Amino acid sequence: MTLGNAIKLIRTAKGVKQITLAKQLEVSPNYISLVEKDRREPSVSFLRKLAGKLGVPVGLFFLWQDTENPILRAQNMTELRDLLTRIQAMYLRSFESTDENAA
Repeated sequence: MTLGNAIKLIRTAKGVKQITLAKQLEVSPNYISLVEKDRREPSVSFLRKLAGKLGVPVGLFFLWQDTENPILRAQNMTELRDLLTRIQAMYLRSFESTDENAA
């Protein structure tokens, strides 16, 4: 699945129309269409805004990007999930140490 396909899938699953999303992002509906058809490559800042409007993490747009990549094959999904869990735990611990230093 391409980036554009993933964006369209998420947008439609959220029940958001292209024209509505375009107004919220201050771009033309044509631009949204071109991105979803992989005729334009969106910037990182655009993807951040898009993710915010759709209420999803930016990484979700890339989840299916490399489905042929062995890292994303079913047998490796458990390893990927465990890695993400460890990263999240480290991230949360960084806030705990910041809070302790502030006290």
